[in-house]
Amino acid sequence: MAAQFPDWNDLRDILLIAEAGTLSAAARAAGVSQSTMSRRLAAIEAGGQPVFLRDETGRMTPNTRGREIVAVAREMRTVYDRLRQSLTDAPPPLRIAACDVSARLFLAQALPVWSGRADSPAELVVSEDPPALTVCDVAVGPMTAVPQHCAGQVVGRIEWGLYAAPAYVATNRIRGRLETLDGQSVIRASGALAETAAYRWLSRQGGVVALLTSGTEAMVEGCAAGMGIALLPVHLAEADARLLPIDGPRPAPSEVWMIADASRAEEPQIAGFFRWARNHFRNHAPVDRRAG
Repeated sequence: MAAQFPDWNDLRDILLIAEAGTLSAAARAAGVSQSTMSRRLAAIEAGGQPVFLRDETGRMTPNTRGREIVAVAREMRTVYDRLRQSLTDAPPPLRIAACDVSARLFLAQALPVWSGRADSPAELVVSEDPPALTVCDVAVGPMTAVPQHCAGQVVGRIEWGLYAAPAYVATNRIRGRLETLDGQSVIRASGALAETAAYRWLSRQGGVVALLTSGTEAMVEGCAAGMGIALLPVHLAEADARLLPIDGPRPAPSEVWMIADASRAEEPQIAGFFRWARNHFRNHAPVDRRAG
């Protein structure tokens, strides 16, 4: 009996899993549960042959057959997107994924400016674990380098500092410079934010974990409530009268990159946004008020 070849819906799921890397990430990008995505893949592979290789960490890599299917699915998606844009009255919005730090510092004020001059609006997707470029056109966030198979440019940097509430400073009798966080209550990052260079640095500074959170807004509120010392973007923290800067070590600034899938980087909408952003963020990037 001949194996059943995947239909277009199956191809989209295979492409989503291949580009997201795991079933859980693909499920988030598709807006479904992980169990639903798992059932879809099981049905696809049951109807034909295996498509993915799985390792012990849950990462999924297309096998030889899977790579052929993914290549065809990418071509079909490109053709479909071009046809949809040519046949609709208005082009689809430019979808931009960002963590909350990048959204607040770099995009909240920039995107209304872009939307006012562009042929289509921008749609900002803010998440602790931003979706893959499978479902978004552009991603913005702290990175050490451009990921493989992506094109990108630096749009600015984030300066970091240690902060605490006045009550915490008084209760813990903090005077002068802290050379270490040993003995201090510390607010740490979780999720994707914990993997950034700045919060990896913080994890090496000692201290007792008072709060784990994947978002800077929760860090600010926990810090203001006196839970402990937090590592925060200077540009955000210095605008909050509830926080005091702590004299002590701080990590190197984090470069913030804007990236797109290399195969789509020359599409007019994405390329146009990159050109505009290069000039905009050169003139409007957040400034470290302690510098200079």
